[in-house]
Amino acid sequence: MLSDALDLVGVDDVFHGKRVAYMARTAGVVLGLDAAGLDDLLHAGLFHDCGVSTTREHSVIVAGLDSKDDEAHCLRGEVLVASFQPLAHLASVVRWHHTDAVDLELIDLPDRTRLLANMVFLADRVDVMLFNSPEEDLLLARVPILEMVRQQRGIRFRADIMDAFLAAASNEAFWLTLEPRALGLYIGHLARNLANREMSVTELRQLAFVFATIVDAKSPFTAEHSWRVASVARRLAAAAQLDDERQGLVEVAALLHDIGKLRVPDHILEKPGTLNGPERMRITRHAFDTWQILSRIDGFEEMAQWAAYHHEWVCGGGYPFGISGKGLVREARLVAVADVFQALRQDRPYRGRMSVDTALGIVDSMVSQGKLDADVVSLLHLDIIGCEAAATGTQEPFLGM
Repeated sequence: MLSDALDLVGVDDVFHGKRVAYMARTAGVVLGLDAAGLDDLLHAGLFHDCGVSTTREHSVIVAGLDSKDDEAHCLRGEVLVASFQPLAHLASVVRWHHTDAVDLELIDLPDRTRLLANMVFLADRVDVMLFNSPEEDLLLARVPILEMVRQQRGIRFRADIMDAFLAAASNEAFWLTLEPRALGLYIGHLARNLANREMSVTELRQLAFVFATIVDAKSPFTAEHSWRVASVARRLAAAAQLDDERQGLVEVAALLHDIGKLRVPDHILEKPGTLNGPERMRITRHAFDTWQILSRIDGFEEMAQWAAYHHEWVCGGGYPFGISGKGLVREARLVAVADVFQALRQDRPYRGRMSVDTALGIVDSMVSQGKLDADVVSLLHLDIIGCEAAATGTQEPFLGM
C-alpha cells in the first residue's frame, strides 16, 4: 500500500511502480528465478522510484526511452532503501536501475544485482513508452514498443532478460493485466500470499522516516517538515504520559501525516501568492489521500486516523472528514498541534517563518476558536524549549528506540 504513495508523484501517471513490478516479476518467472528472486523483483519494482518526489523530476524521467538526468533519483533511492533493513539488500538494484546492460558489466557488482537492476530497467522503460504512446489500447500500443526495445537487445538490456521479457509479453493477457482493475487484483493476490512479517516499532519508524524523507523532498519549503513534526509530536506524547510504545506509534503517524501531499503538483506547494479555488482543493485532499493509503495496511487502523486527522478541529469545521469532539482521540490532537506549531516556525512560499512568540500566539488563538486541544497546547507551553528545538533544527532525527 505504501507503493501507492510513490505512485501519487506522477499525479496522472498512476500505478507506475506496480506496473513495473508486475512486468519485471512476470519476466522473472519465465527466466526461472526462485521465489526469493521473484519477491525481490516485486519489491524493487514497487520502490524503484522512491528517490523521486517532485512532479518536475517525474516529468523528466518519463519523457521517453532515453530519459536524461535520471541518476540523481537513483542515488537518493539507494540511500533511502539502504536505511530500511528489510529491503536494504535491494539498495544497489535501485541505484543501478537506469544503467545500460553494457555499462553494468563494467561495474563491480554481483551478477544477481545486475540481473535484477536490468530487469527493472527494461520494465520501467516499457511502461514509460506506454505512458507516452498515442494509442490508448494496450494491445495496439505494444507492437511499436516491443520493436523499439528489441533493438536494444544486448545493448541496454541483457539478451537473456530481453528474451524472457519477449516470451512473457507474447500473449495478450500480459498487456491486459496492466489495466488498473486487473493490476490491482494481481498485486493484491501476491500480497495475500507473501509471508507475513511482524515489524518492530524501530523498523516501522525507519520505514516511516523513508517516506517522510520522500515527502519532505518535494519542496524546499517543506524540507524536514515531517520528521520535525514527528519529533514535536513525540515530545508532546511523552509529556502526555503515553507509554514508550504509544509514543513511538504517535511518532510514526506524524512522520506519515503528509504522505498524501505527494499528489500535489509542485507549483501549487511553492506558489508565493494566495491559492485559487481549484488549487486549494488539490491541497485539501492530501489528508484524505494519507488516510486512504494508511488505512488499508493491517495494524495501521489507529495510526491512519492520527495521521489523517491533522487538519480536523476539535469544534468541527476542519477537513477532510469534519471530525470533532470525541471523534478526535488524544493521539490525533497531539499530531495536529505539532503540525501547526512546526509549520509556523518554518518558511513558506507565501511568508517567512514566524517567531516563537508569534507562533504560540496563533496556536493559543486556535484554542480559543475551538480548533486545537487546550490540554495539548498547554503541554507545548510547558516544554516550549524542547519543542522549539525539535521544530527548528537543533534536534536531529532519532531512528532507534
